[in-house]
Amino acid sequence: MSRDFVIDVNGLTKHYGAVEAVKNISFKVAAGSITGFLGRNGAGKSTTTKMQLGMIAPTADQPMSWA
Repeated sequence: MSRDFVIDVNGLTKHYGAVEAVKNISFKVAAGSITGFLGRNGAGKSTTTKMQLGMIAPTADQPMSWA
């Protein structure tokens, strides 16, 4: 059975100078699912969300897909 994904992120990375805020993150969110985004303070949750929304540019990524 094929699943439709509303978000598909592959290889997302963000550097701030020598600091690697997000390192090669990949994930998919299936249509109709309820998904949480958890991590400790400083783990890169806000940075990842801002990159998804186009508020900041990633250092490296594969194209993100939005349905």
